[in-house]
Amino acid sequence: MRTPFAIRQLEHLTMDYMHITCPEGECYGVLAVHRINWALGMLHLILAAFLIGVRSTRNSRASIQNG
Repeated sequence: MRTPFAIRQLEHLTMDYMHITCPEGECYGVLAVHRINWALGMLHLILAAFLIGVRSTRNSRASIQNG
């Protein structure tokens, strides 16, 4: 997340409102929040894809949602 490409992408996501400068690598707070949000978003997308088509609680995959 500290590569120039990743930093440019994060700045673009904030519509260039936030300018990230990490010359000494001391901007861990901002990058950590984005990294955790990305990981949580991917987890929820994977769970949503896995639960497509579950119609009732008797389905074996419904235990993921209800458990």
